Amino acid sequence: MSGTEEAAEETAAQQALVARLQHMKEESTGLAQKIAELDQEKHEHSLVLDTLSGLAGDRKCYRLVGSVLTERTVGDVNPAVKDNMDKLDGLIGELTKKLHEKEKEMLEFQQKHNIRFQKQGEGNKGVRA
Repeated sequence: MSGTEEAAEETAAQQALVARLQHMKEESTGLAQKIAELDQEKHEHSLVLDTLSGLAGDRKCYRLVGSVLTERTVGDVNPAVKDNMDKLDGLIGELTKKLHEKEKEMLEFQQKHNIRFQKQGEGNKGVRA
């Protein structure tokens, strides 16, 4: 093998490592976005619970289920909203755990393969091995 072929193979291997790290970062970002989205939904559920807490249980209220507006009573809707909020809490916890695991995996991968991010003032932008 000539020196040029070896250099090309080394460059290809480095690019594959960087691509894998970028994929891991994208997964991590996707998890963080999903957590933020679910946290916003949980906040909306808490606002609904706060609003319904002062109302009589037999009072009419409307709930949007999918794209259908249904008429219920406060007594029917309150437990369902609490249950949904509890499920959201559990899901947020699971996704947060996965995010921490993914970040740990990413850091270990970076350290194992000696990948460092260049600061913007250091020339070329991006990730280099």
